Amino acid sequence: HPQNHNCNLTHFMIRSIPETNGSASPIRVGVVGLGRSGWNIHGKTLGGMQDLYRVAAVADPEAERRDEAQRGHGCRAHASFESLVQDDELDLIVIASPNHLHTEHAIASMAAGKHVVCEKPFALSVEDADRAIAAADEYGRVLSPFQHRRYEAHFQKVCSLIDEGVLGEVVNIRMTWHQFTRRWDWQTLVRYGGGLLNNNGSHLLDHALQMWPADVEPEVFADLRQVLTLGDTEDHVKIVLKAEGCPTLDVELTNACAFTQDRWLVMGSRGGLRGTEDRLEWCVTDWANQPARQLETEAVTERQYAKDDVTWTRYEWTPPADQEHAYVRYYQDLYETIRHDKPLVIEPRSVRRLIRTLERCYEQCAAMATT
Repeated sequence: HPQNHNCNLTHFMIRSIPETNGSASPIRVGVVGLGRSGWNIHGKTLGGMQDLYRVAAVADPEAERRDEAQRGHGCRAHASFESLVQDDELDLIVIASPNHLHTEHAIASMAAGKHVVCEKPFALSVEDADRAIAAADEYGRVLSPFQHRRYEAHFQKVCSLIDEGVLGEVVNIRMTWHQFTRRWDWQTLVRYGGGLLNNNGSHLLDHALQMWPADVEPEVFADLRQVLTLGDTEDHVKIVLKAEGCPTLDVELTNACAFTQDRWLVMGSRGGLRGTEDRLEWCVTDWANQPARQLETEAVTERQYAKDDVTWTRYEWTPPADQEHAYVRYYQDLYETIRHDKPLVIEPRSVRRLIRTLERCYEQCAAMATT
């Protein structure tokens, strides 16, 4: 299961979907939005889990996409969300519509008696996040933010090494998501809630915040810039989060980096870690095996810097070849929540701090722009 690091996994009051003939029947799903995420992530993942889920309906304004879904899933097709949400033969709705519609679509779905998977960003403001969470409690529905990257093997490995103290006291965690490219789609427009921070930043910042206790609120520094995008949102993001007693979190996402760097760089008192999604390496030292030292104020022998010749023990890691994809693991756990009343693993309150941090980044940059 994903690392939750003291997150409050509130057990929702859930009205479980009834079982058929003594065994659970597949959960009937409606997918809102058949773009990259709705089609390539949710549609294809659920289509490969037909013992647990069945894509029963879709909604998209593009007729060609609706036709493709009908051919691929044998499902009903709606031209609008408003039509799909009234479909009484759905148990779960996946919200993969543009970002600015997530909150209203999620609330309307729960009001109509459906459970909800909400794509990132879970909301565009803390106010919207709180409204959605309140609706989930009011209607007794499951509201599951799609922060599926908490299931990624490299993230869980880094978390376990930090939690176990392998690297000693961790003082800085640097996370990067680098590429060099232009974008010109709807996700580059403010009016749709786009921007690199809301899009990929929702994943990277969520990973970063899991490194802290759930009740810690960060001090935020943010630098958001528009460099190459053809839209009006940021495509270069630099964020530093600080809190007393916690490692500094250094998060960098950019579409303007020609020399990409590793996803991870972790610094600790016993060693450090670097690596990517596909390979991690770390080195540690045992200070007990190093020469004893004491502070000296006399002249240094031969005018050399006083420093250790450190002996390292090195390790490498690659993800298990047989591990299920993060998408699949997310939906396996969600099935257990909906069908068997298991606690929701990635629940909305654990994502609320992320939404507040995103909001504070935008607020800080807006304030700087007006001074």
